[in-house]
Amino acid sequence: RALLALGPARSRLPVPVPAPVRPYRADPLRRRPGPAPSDPADLRAAARRFGRLGEASGVEVWRLWPSPEQLREAEAEEREWDPPLREVEAVLDRREREEARRRKEREELVARSLAAMPARVAAWRREREALRERARADAARRQRLLAEAGLGALPRSGTPARASARAQELLDEMERQQRREEKRRRRQQRE
Repeated sequence: RALLALGPARSRLPVPVPAPVRPYRADPLRRRPGPAPSDPADLRAAARRFGRLGEASGVEVWRLWPSPEQLREAEAEEREWDPPLREVEAVLDRREREEARRRKEREELVARSLAAMPARVAAWRREREALRERARADAARRQRLLAEAGLGALPRSGTPARASARAQELLDEMERQQRREEKRRRRQQRE
């Protein structure tokens, strides 16, 4: 009341605000009274309408039930995606038995391997020692052949060879001859 007593309010803006150039007014959406028209072939829409409006929808209830073929398809899909508990338990039991069998086989393999390990290690050590012995015998034989040929000792690894090509050929020839004699001796021992 106190504000009304002061008088009419004046606009503080000196310039009037222009109206829009093109006023546009959309018509409101028209809603038909009653249920919407329906497609008689669309059973999903009919089911929604029946769920919303009940008997007032005018949908026959028997049309909403699935046909025997649709029912079989739905049951098959349900069995595929949601199998019965007994089948799931049977699959799990089979899987557990298979895992237990694999685990047992692996444990047996490990036990057999561990039992055979000492014999394998001993055989490996014997083989390594035989290889070393053979290498030592070859080195001694070469030293002896070099001494027989009058060439002296072999050069150490990492140093340039001091022996001439002729001396090396002589050494190779002596090794071949010794191998032939060794073979002949073995043949005679077998006979």
